[in-house]
Amino acid sequence: QTIFIDNKNSKKNFQKLDSGEIKRGKMSKKEQYFKRIENKFVVLEYSFDEINNTLQRYIPLHTFDEKSPYTMIRSIYLDDEKFTIFQEYLSRRKFRFKIRFRNYGHRGKFDKNDFWAELKVKHHSVCYKKRFLFPHSKLEAFIAGENILNIIKKLNPQIKDVEKTYNLMAELIRINNFKPVLVTSYERAAFQNKSKTIRITVDHNISHKSLIGPKRTKTLNAIVFESKISKAPPLWYNKMENRLSLLPQKRFSKYATGINSTYFPARGIYNFYTNFAESVTVPPKIEKSLILLKREILK
Repeated sequence: QTIFIDNKNSKKNFQKLDSGEIKRGKMSKKEQYFKRIENKFVVLEYSFDEINNTLQRYIPLHTFDEKSPYTMIRSIYLDDEKFTIFQEYLSRRKFRFKIRFRNYGHRGKFDKNDFWAELKVKHHSVCYKKRFLFPHSKLEAFIAGENILNIIKKLNPQIKDVEKTYNLMAELIRINNFKPVLVTSYERAAFQNKSKTIRITVDHNISHKSLIGPKRTKTLNAIVFESKISKAPPLWYNKMENRLSLLPQKRFSKYATGINSTYFPARGIYNFYTNFAESVTVPPKIEKSLILLKREILK
């Protein structure tokens, strides 16, 4: 079993630039605009239970539902029919982006009121992410071009620039003729210290389902481990890294494993590379998108 680790760790580079809180019952979520450095590792020897037992020696399990230790997560990824976003990832372009819609749930049920639209932009080694609450029932209409800005504003009154983010996402979908191509679901165990300076998540039971062409599903024999540390890591964190034998892992993408496993299985599930380096020629639609993102996100 292979366990991929995504460590986002830096006080200066992990900056919450904008935040607003929305509560759904016992669930409390935050809209966040992150700027962060990503470092990745891989573990080869430990199971999901062993990892969780090790973590609980150092940091408390953090739950949104007292009756459920795990959070269910389902992500819907957008791309075009040529899988251009997937190809951009494979080519290792230093400036790229993706759009997804994410739903959370507990105890076997997803909460339609806890559904988020997310835009993730990577520029060299820095990752930017913006998100806002989204009406689950309006996903198909929004992607088809319907203007639902008034609904978005009502759902996200605390987010000052939600209109700007909404318009940016809508324009990117229009430019690229995006559509839903993949659903990825998994369970997550989360850990967080009292000061909220350290948050660790462990994802397992990762399953992919294709949405265009022949319907295929694939469940991965993999566990994803992610840590977010806003200050210098404590000594126990370094001990935990040693205990779990973390090894450097330059690349990992749930989206890429999903596209590989459901659309191009001959490539191999964990093949995140191509036979060529970053393409000099940027596809016209992507070039137009990157110009827009540079103006709106990287300014």
